[in-house]
Formats: sequence, structure tokens, C-alpha cells
Amino acid sequence: MTQQIDAPTSGGRDKLLTTELVPEQVLPKVMTTFGLTATYVFIICWITGSSIMAAGGWTAIPMWILGILTFLIPAGMAVAELGNLWPGEGGVYIWATRTMGETWGFIGGYLSWIPVVLNSASSPAIILQFLLLAFHAELGLTLTIIIQVALLWAVIGLALAKLAANQRIMNTVFVVYWALTAVIFIAGVVYAFRNGSAQPFTAHAALVPDFAGAGFLYGTVLLYLVGVETPYNMGAEFLSVRKSGPKMVVYGSIALILIYLLTTLGTVMVLPADQVDPVTGVIGMLGTAAPKGVMEVAAVVLACIVFVALMSYQVTYSRLIFVSGLERHLPRIFTHLNPRTRNPVTAVLIQGVLSSLLIVGLYSQSSMANVTVFLQGGLSIAWLISGFFFLFPVILARKKYADRYAAEKFWRIPGGTVGVWITVAIGTLGTLGGIYYSFAKSWIKDVPDSTWMMWTGSIAVGMFALGVIVYIFGRRSAHKMTSEDALAHLAVLDLKKSETPSPEAV
Repeated sequence: MTQQIDAPTSGGRDKLLTTELVPEQVLPKVMTTFGLTATYVFIICWITGSSIMAAGGWTAIPMWILGILTFLIPAGMAVAELGNLWPGEGGVYIWATRTMGETWGFIGGYLSWIPVVLNSASSPAIILQFLLLAFHAELGLTLTIIIQVALLWAVIGLALAKLAANQRIMNTVFVVYWALTAVIFIAGVVYAFRNGSAQPFTAHAALVPDFAGAGFLYGTVLLYLVGVETPYNMGAEFLSVRKSGPKMVVYGSIALILIYLLTTLGTVMVLPADQVDPVTGVIGMLGTAAPKGVMEVAAVVLACIVFVALMSYQVTYSRLIFVSGLERHLPRIFTHLNPRTRNPVTAVLIQGVLSSLLIVGLYSQSSMANVTVFLQGGLSIAWLISGFFFLFPVILARKKYADRYAAEKFWRIPGGTVGVWITVAIGTLGTLGGIYYSFAKSWIKDVPDSTWMMWTGSIAVGMFALGVIVYIFGRRSAHKMTSEDALAHLAVLDLKKSETPSPEAV
């Protein structure tokens, strides 16, 4: 049948935003609890982070735990509450707009979106480095850049397929992720049992965070824990936001905590700190601890996992560009949906173009391994700042929408107002600490802090400047048309009943 879409009418505080109205009518609901958990893990959990952490020795373990307590748990509780209060497409954009106003909503959405450009510029290099490790090969600079761009556009091509098809791929690879984690951890335990731990164990190092000697690890930890809000970019595509959202946060957080801790431990037990490659170390340890051939197979497997994870990034983050088009922060072209796949094609393509430009520009200036980590540092700064746009809105929502809290039943942070303030205070302090250690302390031993700050600061400033340009010129262009004109092409989409699956899988 053909469904007519009307632009939202003016009203008061509870007037529906365009992005709360339109996606519900034109996007298929296919995201199950298991699928959301897999997506959550793929977005947040990059076990290459275990390589950097393992170089810090046993003190990496209390740093992981501290990051979980001061950031992951507060952030997870905040987004679960806000996602239940406003279960629409756009996540942080809606939450910030509803509580802080439209301009702050754009800023929060932009800061939450820009990491996909940086991550998509660094992830092809990660894939390539694991493939080079698997085949014991080396390539020249020009060829590595060409292959990285080719890998990125292969990911883009897959991301343009139907969400249901992508979800099946993610669900399958999620199981493989667990198998790889088990191989790394078991190989590490067996090696340590036979030969002793490569990095000697001390209770003090394993229990007390060492900020004086390894403070950079805290910034690294928070980088590898950011992204809890990202699946809510697809809120209109959940089968049930209020049912699946909190479960996704709980199950996904448990999964990524286990993956990180087990792979870090496995690497620490096998490789001395000065022999841990900052990208491939988590797999390279299998060359020492596992039978011949295991490392090579594992490297190919992890390359495939990162490929699928990058696909999930492209799919999930493209929704924020789509939302910006719907809200007329960007021109109408960014609201274009493929009639068959229901994917925002233009949004996915523009992400690919921006990341390709970064790959060509940055990887021609320094080593592949170093630029990969530089990009992750710059990514961490921008992404952590976006956390304020789902931490502060919890406090504002409790006050501004007190009537909804009194009348509706949905998951919320326990402890009432006191519980909310404690959660936000802890999350804010953790976020500020992460921003400092992401910018001021080098994550690479051979790179001085001054060089690190120059690279990460330049990357972050460049991304902020891009945001200003997008806001000014995008707004100016988009306001040349009415909201009705911007939505006109969506009104004729043929919504088929078959696209909406029946009951939600758990």
C-alpha cells in the first residue's frame, strides 16, 4: 500500500519532530534483541584496543575496570533511559534537541556522527595490517593506500544492502568473534602455564591503576568503550525499543567486557610489553603461543570481523545524516532512501567520500600503524565530548518531562534524582579524564606527547571546523525549501507488509 506522510504540525513541548514521525513510517523494523546486541558489540568492541592495552602490562586490567565503572556503566544507564523516553530514529540528536534545543541537538548529533569518518579512515588500515600479518607480506605506500580505499568501498557496497541481510551477517560473525576470543585467551593461559607470564604478574599492578606511569591507558580504555548511544540512531528500526534497548545495553556490555579482558590477558601473558604491536599484537601473540598456522588463520578471521564491524558503522551512522536531512540541517538529497533496500544511500556514500579523502591525505604523511592510532586518538576526543549530550539531558529530561516520568512506565536509572545526579557526575568526571588522556598523553611509546598532541589536536580541530561548515552551509541550503518539499519524495514509498517481521526474537 502507499502511505501518505504529513509534515508535523506546530504544537507545544510534545510536538513530534520530523525524525520522530517519518522514519516510523518508511523504515522497516528488523532489529531484534540478539541483532542489537551484536550491533552494540561491533560498534564498541574493537579488540585491537587490547593490543594497546597489553603494552601497558598488568595495570591494563584495573584501567579497564575503572573505565567500565566511570564511563561504560553511567553512559549505558543514561542512554537506556533516554532511548526509552524518546524511542525514535536519531538517538542523541533527539535527546539533545528535546532537552537543550535544536542547535545543541545538531552539535550533539554531529559529534556523535563524526567518529564514523575517522574510524572508517583507520579501519581499512587495520584490516590490511592483519592481512599482511597473515600472509607475511609487505607493500609499498601507494599500493597500501589504494587497497585501503578499495576495502572501504567494498564495505560501502555491502552497507547499501538491505538491513535485514546485513543483520544476518553480523549475527553470524558475532559468534565467530567469541570463538576468536576463546582461542586468544586459552592460548595465553596455556603458554603462561608452561613458560610463565611474559609480563611478570604482581598484585599491585593487577589491582591498582597506574596513572603516573600509564595514564594514557585510561584515555585508550574510554576510546574502546565509547559508542553506547550509537544503536539508538536506528530507534525506528528496533522491533521494540522499550523491550530490547535495556537488554541490548546489559547483554552487549557484558559481552564486550569479557572480550576485552580475555584478549588483553591473553596478550599480556604471551608477549613482553616492548614486543606488542599497537595494532596487530592481539593476534601476533598467537605466533608465539599457538601451533603454526593458527596466527595466520586468526589474522584473516579478525580482518573479516573488522570488515563487518566497519559495515555496521556505515549503516548505523548513516541514519544521523538522514535525520539531519529530515530536520533540514542538510539539503533534501541526504534524505534519499533506496526504494528497495530502504537505506539512506546518499548518507552512506558521503561517509565513504570523506573517509577516502582522509585515507589519502593522512596515510601519505606517516607510518600506517602510527596514523591508525593518531586517528583513533582524534576520534576519541570528538566522541567523548558527544557524551555530554546524553549525560546532561538525563537531568534536564527528569525536570522538563516530569509528567511523563510520573505517567509512563519504562526503564530508568534507579535511585530517583539522587541516582541520576550520581550517574551523571561519575560519567562526566570519567569523560573529562578520558578527553585529557586522549589528547595530552601519547598512546605510542616511540611518539612524544608533543607530536601526539599535534596530530590528535589537528585531527579533532579539523573535524570541528567541518562541523561549523556543515552547519552554516547545510542550514542555508536546506532552508531554501519547506519541510513539505523536503518530505515530498518520501510520501510515495510503497510500504510492504512483508518487510515487517512478526514477533521479536530475544
